Amino acid sequence: MMLKVQSFVHGSSCTLVVPGAMLVVSAGLLAYRQATEENHDLPLNGFLANILLQMLPLIALKAKIWTCNDRVSLVPLVLCKTLLMHLTLGVLRIVSTFVQGVDEQSRMTLAVDVSTFLAALALLKWEFEFPMSPFHWMEHQDVRNLILLAGGAAFVSHAFFVFVQPSWMGDATRAHSQQGLHAPSILFTAANYVDIVAFMPVVWRLYQAEELDDCAMGATVSLEARRQVRCFFAFVVAFYSWDDVIDPIMTLIEEPLAMMAHAAHFMILLDFAGFFIFQVGQPSSVKEHGDQLQGLLSKDDDDDDHC
Repeated sequence: MMLKVQSFVHGSSCTLVVPGAMLVVSAGLLAYRQATEENHDLPLNGFLANILLQMLPLIALKAKIWTCNDRVSLVPLVLCKTLLMHLTLGVLRIVSTFVQGVDEQSRMTLAVDVSTFLAALALLKWEFEFPMSPFHWMEHQDVRNLILLAGGAAFVSHAFFVFVQPSWMGDATRAHSQQGLHAPSILFTAANYVDIVAFMPVVWRLYQAEELDDCAMGATVSLEARRQVRCFFAFVVAFYSWDDVIDPIMTLIEEPLAMMAHAAHFMILLDFAGFFIFQVGQPSSVKEHGDQLQGLLSKDDDDDDHC
């Protein structure tokens, strides 16, 4: 019965219903906020836009795997790139908190950020056997460029509102911008932008599959890769359980639009996690003897010549 339900939800045309509905809900919340607000509240509007943008890579990734499920074997070890993105996200949040100053309210958030950083590091080292050398991490050009792009976008957006101060800004946002370029705010915004593009390296590699001659596509996934997928999504679900559920309940209980946007994002994430685990767990996608996969799953692929 469960297999039939899973096949219907994740193996039929219904597989894009949940993410599509959540995307429409998120877009509707942003449109409603724009239509009903008296003054432009940039923090909330920007937050709703960020949530909407976060959904797009997950939907693109799910759509590609659903239409071309023979590429499911190309993904698991590439997930280390997403772990690198979350590692950087944790570092930016930790540095932002320390620069801002640790107080009673930020201690729990700091503890969660430190735990996230250590968990991502542990997964990379012991589960993915990823080299613990920053110089090796820098060789991943797609990850490095996305992080630099996120940092640059955060600085430019803050500089725009500080030095330009457009007339449509609300009073609260204008008062905040008059404080000048605030390093903790820039770092925190950069972390949010990294969060938006965290899954983009996987999406990029999957959509490049047709162009890469050295990629051996197929539905075969090793037992080791299945375990790595489970560990990865356990980390991701735990991370966004805090970001989308626990923290909003603690800090955004008076902002129902923000709460609903977080809930929509978390629903898409859970749907994608279930979909992907179902795909790699299919009997036809498992190598019983754990043979080494080729192409994008090869450990020799870390040089990123095609990134």
